[in-house]
Amino acid sequence: MSSRRPWVAPGLWRTLFGAQTSRTVGVAILAVVVLMCIFVPMLWPYGPNDFVALPLQPPEWAHPFGTDAVGRDVFVRTFAGGRIDLIAAVLTAGFSLVVGTVIGTASGVVRSRWVDALIMRIADAVIAFPALILLLTLVVMFGSDSRLFGAPAGLGPSLAALMCVQWAVYARLARGQALTLRNSDFVVASRLAGLSGPRIVFGHILPGVSRITLAYEIGDVVLVVVILASLPFLGAGVQPPTAEWGSIMYEGRAFLRNAWWIIVLPGGVLAITGLGLSFVADSFLSDRRDGR
Repeated sequence: MSSRRPWVAPGLWRTLFGAQTSRTVGVAILAVVVLMCIFVPMLWPYGPNDFVALPLQPPEWAHPFGTDAVGRDVFVRTFAGGRIDLIAAVLTAGFSLVVGTVIGTASGVVRSRWVDALIMRIADAVIAFPALILLLTLVVMFGSDSRLFGAPAGLGPSLAALMCVQWAVYARLARGQALTLRNSDFVVASRLAGLSGPRIVFGHILPGVSRITLAYEIGDVVLVVVILASLPFLGAGVQPPTAEWGSIMYEGRAFLRNAWWIIVLPGGVLAITGLGLSFVADSFLSDRRDGR
């Protein structure tokens, strides 16, 4: 689940128009989605859980995304749910980035072979095990409907489980880059100049490692958002009545034929968000390949 091919659309756009244009388009898409997620729940006359009209009303001026099976406005629920998904994805990817980068860098620079082997075998076990099964197992262990740190029911366990799984890929990336930098000319010169080991690691190796893992993190946010949106279909994730992209689409699955808007329109917002993130991630990875 953690490995994936680059999206065709961002790669084609970068080839035709360049990495900077790809990044600009991606940032513009994300800015629109984020602003909508911030201001729509604040300014819309209805709340995400208010019963505002008859059930299963098609999109109209008063309700641009129609209403769901109990008469709630799907438009405000979509962007209220996007706020939860995006914050959760950034927190999860950020935690995995920090933990994985630190552990992987330590594994790459440590001189003890058994410590390096132990850390990498743990990371390899997490990566090799079917991620979805491991994720669901951890969600059940934490309690699929429990509340952690004041988060909506079901969100805390899902984030905790994702953090336990996602760090391993970052650790692998960080270790490989740390091994490369450990014997590079500027690190050898720093040793000859008398710099201490911690100063070399934090001043020279860790910044070089973090550029790689940070570029990966931007793309990883896409994966985390998709995983969070898919968990309600597996009996986990954010629990009703809290608005969240996955739970909105899950509740609308039974009405797909006569109320397509409940799934298609929130799913479209999710797809556009993923496309924007992919544009940005692809441009950063292009910069890394070009040595910038």
